[in-house]
Amino acid sequence: MHSLVIGFTCILLPILGGTAQFIDMACGIRAPSIVATRIMNGSVAGLTSSPWMAFLHSTDDRFICGGSLITNRLVLTAAHCFLPNTHLVARLGEYDRYEHETCYGSYCTFRIEAKVERGFRHRQYNPRTMANDIAILRLIRRIEYTDNIRPICIVWDTRWRNYINSRDPLTGTGWGKTENDSDSAKLMTVDLSRQDPEICNRLIYRTLSSTHFCAGNWDSNLCNGDSGGPVGALVPYQNSQRFVQIGIASFTNARCSKASAFTDVLSYVDWILAVQRYQG
Repeated sequence: MHSLVIGFTCILLPILGGTAQFIDMACGIRAPSIVATRIMNGSVAGLTSSPWMAFLHSTDDRFICGGSLITNRLVLTAAHCFLPNTHLVARLGEYDRYEHETCYGSYCTFRIEAKVERGFRHRQYNPRTMANDIAILRLIRRIEYTDNIRPICIVWDTRWRNYINSRDPLTGTGWGKTENDSDSAKLMTVDLSRQDPEICNRLIYRTLSSTHFCAGNWDSNLCNGDSGGPVGALVPYQNSQRFVQIGIASFTNARCSKASAFTDVLSYVDWILAVQRYQG
């Protein structure tokens, strides 16, 4: 992940109320913050910042993609993360790939691994245009939530559309390629500004579909390995704030610079709900 430390601003605006605005109401909640480590030209994510992140790897331990836990059995990712003859495993609770599990007071970095039992790739996914680049992975078992393993919020009510589209910047996370041209050991984070679709069309040489949006910064962006991971924002909900997934990292340019295309999650909420109902 090419990254730059950029200030994050959360604007507290009125938002829809109710008791069931998200697919899983236990979503989007972080444990109390533990200070993040700073590195040159970027930021390591806070230890407790992203308990919904899924580290997707093959059964022969090759890192494939990122993803996000959306219920206790489903992981949301990109359709292009399906590779031929590759069986996926979701590692949850991951933060530092090379650090042993440990506890910081009551907060522990225990990992859980669950094989992917079945994948649901959008039937209209087009690998040439990258249209409908969205997929859901059903894990072989249900996952128990802990402080470091928790789902991200998926809004199911499309009346949130105008509010969701106004969230800027968006925060992305992943273990993808850094400025050193190697995957990151620790989970990285970057704030990305929304861009006009024409910026992505010009920089990536591919026309965005109506269900993609463009985001990035001149000196920071997502990169190889960040595919399938979430971008989102904190939103006020009742008397707290929840982290809502707004996009899925889809594709970028060869240099991983300036702008990337993201699958718009709210455009696929009916499809996500259909998969959730099917898996039971």
